[in-house]
Amino acid sequence: MKRRDFIQLTAAAGAGLMTAPSWAITPELDTNYKKVPQKVDIAPHKYSVVEVFGYTCPHCHELEPSLHDWLKTKPDNVHFQRMPAVFNSPNWIFMARVFYTSQELGVLDKAHNKFFDALHIDNIQITSVEDVADFYTQFGVKKEDFINTFKGFKVDQLVRNAAKLTRQYGIEGVPSVIVNGQFLTDVPMAKGKPEMWELVDKLTKL
Repeated sequence: MKRRDFIQLTAAAGAGLMTAPSWAITPELDTNYKKVPQKVDIAPHKYSVVEVFGYTCPHCHELEPSLHDWLKTKPDNVHFQRMPAVFNSPNWIFMARVFYTSQELGVLDKAHNKFFDALHIDNIQITSVEDVADFYTQFGVKKEDFINTFKGFKVDQLVRNAAKLTRQYGIEGVPSVIVNGQFLTDVPMAKGKPEMWELVDKLTKL
């Protein structure tokens, strides 16, 4: 999904249905993956996978089932984390604040998918932080606590760091996957979701 209008072409991803099985995929630089403009230090981890996403991105929501399947088979020594893309747009910044507020309040694991579903399946309308705070009360979060955390210094710093990493990784659309702080791939480049996760596994070993 492109940052300005939240639209990403899916023709390439659809074409993946006719590609070779995922086990046959071979990493090819500048074909099914590329190097990020500025390598990011992943210490203390040796291997790292970062899913860069946006809550308003329908393709990010569609990726969730395959992501969860991959997490079930992920090697224990591969560190995984999600990171909201932060472009220079109020909507991207707002949704990144939602993510980090949820994380800081300790409800991210149980709230992440439900918030995704609420936006893309239930089509709930979010126009303010008060709307989001109301939604998160179902996870045992007080509305006032959500709003204060959302507007707080810690979340502001986390969002600023995500914006910096968005630039360093050279993110132009989501979902994107960053491997070991130096390689970027996505579903269109890999020609399919299974192929992408197979590629991710191979890239961690490069």
